[in-house]
Amino acid sequence: MASQVSKLNYVDSKLGAPTSGQQTTRVLFNTIKNPTGNSLSFFKVFQGLTQGQTNLTQNKLDSSESMVIKSIWLGAFLELDNTLQQFTGIPNTSATLSIVVGNQTVVKELPIQFNSVAGESFDRLHAINGVVTNPNAPFGYSVQPTEIRLLTDIVIPPQTSFEVKVEGSNQFFLDTYVCALSGYGKIFSAGASF
Repeated sequence: MASQVSKLNYVDSKLGAPTSGQQTTRVLFNTIKNPTGNSLSFFKVFQGLTQGQTNLTQNKLDSSESMVIKSIWLGAFLELDNTLQQFTGIPNTSATLSIVVGNQTVVKELPIQFNSVAGESFDRLHAINGVVTNPNAPFGYSVQPTEIRLLTDIVIPPQTSFEVKVEGSNQFFLDTYVCALSGYGKIFSAGASF
């Protein structure tokens, strides 16, 4: 945690951003409904999404907010009878994930199949990804969502656009996909005046 705090303070001070914000655990999430093709771009489209589908209105943090990404969570839902029924990981075993912050790709083509198939995980903490949770699900099985813990601290500075791209060789066919970025952040603090 100390390295997250010091890296975030370093980046904020270099950019001239306020360093006195409220420290917090931060989660950013975004939803893509009914995708077409073999790629997903999270944190690009916000129009028409509810508060339960995203907690942002643009792909930038406020001028007094910043964040360090520690883990990436990816999930998919199958819609049956107008309700989200089945919950799985990204069902594309040849998919890669990239994170773009500003005009730099800070995570490039990270293969996600290691965290979406049972027994193949980047670390021991996520070795249960891919276990069978419901043998009666429409596809015969339901895997856990994919979670990837990052070993390096990826910083999203204030007022800097960011995007998470998932690209695969197969078409993404489920109804709804969700990406969540979790980590440490600073949010606006009004100070002693409130």
